[in-house]
Amino acid sequence: MPQFSKHYQNSVIQISDLSKYYELGDTPICALDHVSFTIDKGEMVFIMGPSGSGKTTLVNLIGGIDHPSGGHIEILGEDIARYSDKDLTLYRKKRLAFVFQFYSLIPTLTARENVELTLELTHQNRKEIGKIAEEHLALVGLEHRMDNYPSQLSGGERQRVAVARALAKSPDILLVDEPTGQLDQKTGDSIVELIRKISKEQNKTVLLVTHDLELARYADRIITLRSGKIVSDELNTQAPVLAPTPAPVPVQVPLIVDRR
Repeated sequence: MPQFSKHYQNSVIQISDLSKYYELGDTPICALDHVSFTIDKGEMVFIMGPSGSGKTTLVNLIGGIDHPSGGHIEILGEDIARYSDKDLTLYRKKRLAFVFQFYSLIPTLTARENVELTLELTHQNRKEIGKIAEEHLALVGLEHRMDNYPSQLSGGERQRVAVARALAKSPDILLVDEPTGQLDQKTGDSIVELIRKISKEQNKTVLLVTHDLELARYADRIITLRSGKIVSDELNTQAPVLAPTPAPVPVQVPLIVDRR
């Protein structure tokens, strides 16, 4: 286990010497090549780069969907690279929320029910589920569309439901993968602006993957990958400044890791 600096220990995400190899027949393919970086609480960091640069692989590793070939992925002081599959499932359930390109809404459930279902899966108090769902749908501007089905919503509205569903879990980290891929430029811009606004108000840590250079202005930092390596890690001095506002303190469910 590497020894991290004081700054490193204060970070929410701590990536150290992370690598991922795949086998293509007898040929090893390097998807990530000894990547290291940190992300602090409340930062909104964009991962950018051309197709095949390792962006999706990186998000899958941080999201506990895939296992690294080497290196460390410390999330709030826990190295998830050492987790079992059971531990990773619990980690994804308690610590993370995802926003995907294709919304991933259940078509037979209303907007409200899509958000409520996620809360039920995270063992929230059933008496509070409806209230929390309504609060988060209102937060993304859908207070008048809660009882509509996905087929009755526009693409932008569906993505807003996905954002509400993710934030309702009160995650430590929000992983956002190409959230504007199915949207026009204006709608996509409004979705990323919304994610930035809410994440700053709630002091959430956001890791967002995009290929759209037009959206880069919303990032606090931009990490650029190419051929599995970080080629730049830059602060965005032009990012909109939004001071965090006081928010209700969520009840945190402790992450219990099976050490057997």
